[in-house]
Amino acid sequence: MKDIGVTNHFKNVLDKLYSLFATSVKNRLELKECAEALDIQLCRIGRVLDTRWVASSFRTVEPIWNAYPALCKHFTNAAEDGFRDSSTRNMYTGLGRRLASIQFVANLGLMYDALQELSELSLELQKCDSTIIDAHRAICRQIAVFEAMVDRQGNHFSQCKKAIEQNIFQGVVLHKGKITDKINEQGQFFSSLAKNLRHRLLSTGGTISNDRKAEYDILISEVKVLYKQYWPDELPALYGESDIEPLCKRFNNGSRQTICAYREYKESGSKEIKRQFKELLIALHTIAISIAECERGFSQMNLICTSTRASLLTETTSSLMFLNLVGPPFRRFNPIPYVQSWLAKGRGRAHDSRSKA
Repeated sequence: MKDIGVTNHFKNVLDKLYSLFATSVKNRLELKECAEALDIQLCRIGRVLDTRWVASSFRTVEPIWNAYPALCKHFTNAAEDGFRDSSTRNMYTGLGRRLASIQFVANLGLMYDALQELSELSLELQKCDSTIIDAHRAICRQIAVFEAMVDRQGNHFSQCKKAIEQNIFQGVVLHKGKITDKINEQGQFFSSLAKNLRHRLLSTGGTISNDRKAEYDILISEVKVLYKQYWPDELPALYGESDIEPLCKRFNNGSRQTICAYREYKESGSKEIKRQFKELLIALHTIAISIAECERGFSQMNLICTSTRASLLTETTSSLMFLNLVGPPFRRFNPIPYVQSWLAKGRGRAHDSRSKA
């Protein structure tokens, strides 16, 4: 999305908003007062289109959409505040005019629709149980959606277009912005998104060699025979077996036993899964489709290794990370057997005030 030139103008405005409210508690409190006066629930304004997951960018655009009247009111009040110096008042005046321009409003609606779609795709790819075929299907589906949105306006962009025709958006009077401010052309914008998203697939683009792309296509075609939704209406007796064999070689799994289990899997309509075939499915699910798990690991490490717990051993940190990442949820933990075992060994209770000496 950063490659689309007009998007950078929108990003620059949001970066200025982030800098304004992220570095000043006073500005945040004043904005909160304006939001409360207009009965608007205010959320934190963050960065957009940075190195984080695209869902974070959507969480930035969404509060700007919801708090748009409060932002405009805050900038108007700050621009007229005599206690501020002229430079600060001019800054607020400029930001207020940028927000109230028809170009910003149109781009806000367009970006809202696009980032909402990409955010849902991003969250889908971050799921722990997502497989490579799930990711491939989700990306292909999103490409088709963006191609359809080339000719059909999204919900929020449609609202913005109507507001521009009436020259008022959420109670704020609009005006024409600077000559340098541009509106993203809907067809070109979503066409570029579809093209860039298709470029991310190993089978169609990127800097991956042609051999790797062909290998990816072969892998996807082999994996599809494992899922009932891709089966033909009438299954031949040997359907999918020629694809199962290379998968077994790829994951070092016994091919003959797996093929026999696959036949029973087909006959049962994907209901009966024998151990040999289940091992192949488990091996397939180990293919990482995103770096989400790695990011979660770093996040947990930062939560565990704080400034007050800097002396933790590597083994202890590793064990705590393992429990937090792959352990069962806390609500399933039953502490009673462990407490009884502790007390049975003659160890003191937590509220025991007697000295151990």
